[in-house]
Amino acid sequence: MLVLHDGNPLVRIRRAWVNQGLIVLMVIGFLAQEIGLFNWQVYAFFPTQIFSLADGPGPAHGLLGLITHIFLHGSWLHLIGNIVALWVFGDNIEDALGHVRYLLFVVLTAVAAALTQGWFDYPYAMIGASGMVSAVMGAYLLLHPRARILILAFNVVPILAPASLVVGLDLILNAAMAWDAAFVGGAAQAGVAWFAHLGGFASGMLLVLILRLSDVRLFQPAPAIASRSMRWLARFVPTLVLPGERPAADGASGAVPVRREGWTVVGKALIYVVLIFLLMRYFG
Repeated sequence: MLVLHDGNPLVRIRRAWVNQGLIVLMVIGFLAQEIGLFNWQVYAFFPTQIFSLADGPGPAHGLLGLITHIFLHGSWLHLIGNIVALWVFGDNIEDALGHVRYLLFVVLTAVAAALTQGWFDYPYAMIGASGMVSAVMGAYLLLHPRARILILAFNVVPILAPASLVVGLDLILNAAMAWDAAFVGGAAQAGVAWFAHLGGFASGMLLVLILRLSDVRLFQPAPAIASRSMRWLARFVPTLVLPGERPAADGASGAVPVRREGWTVVGKALIYVVLIFLLMRYFG
């Protein structure tokens, strides 16, 4: 499942400068890493340096890597997945916290995600912003659970779905994979820092409660008027909605939500998903 777009407007800031700056730094860091401008291991996070006081390339016993690991990535796909998710979710969290608090949020959740993974005896170098991105998604879940998110289900099928479903499924998947890595396959053999993702989710949910601006409410409804992009998308892409809510295409019409309409939209979307899945299975 890939996230591509959300229709949530910015209310308190004009541009998410910190979020955009992070994305630029992540791209620069990966490009510099790929062409060998520096020894990437110096800026990775090695849990054994902190938890076992083992020798390693990271300065200050690995303390620098607690933050700089988010600017390194293992592949283009790893990088693109993180920057797209950060682009979709991060601007609204910066809007809810303000620029300075959002920067503090990023630093603290990056550290929390890395330490959570290290606590579970992860022996490898840890790179990637996935833990911090999970924190952003966790904060988004508490603030905008009913916002519409454009996703590619099965990485192929475009669907508009509530953020509660998108982020909730991602959280459940990470919890299941972390359980499997720890108790079935072994955390050392997992290859993915699943516990960093869970640490990110937990720290993001906690910190957004503390750092959000005083006028920012939790569990906000979807925007009263859907953005132009969302209304356009909803004409062609099925929308998963909770019964009683209106599809994104009706966001500017002032239509009164009808419970039966919600179930109809859900049913149509599910039929759409099943048909696409069958086409992929038998003709792909």
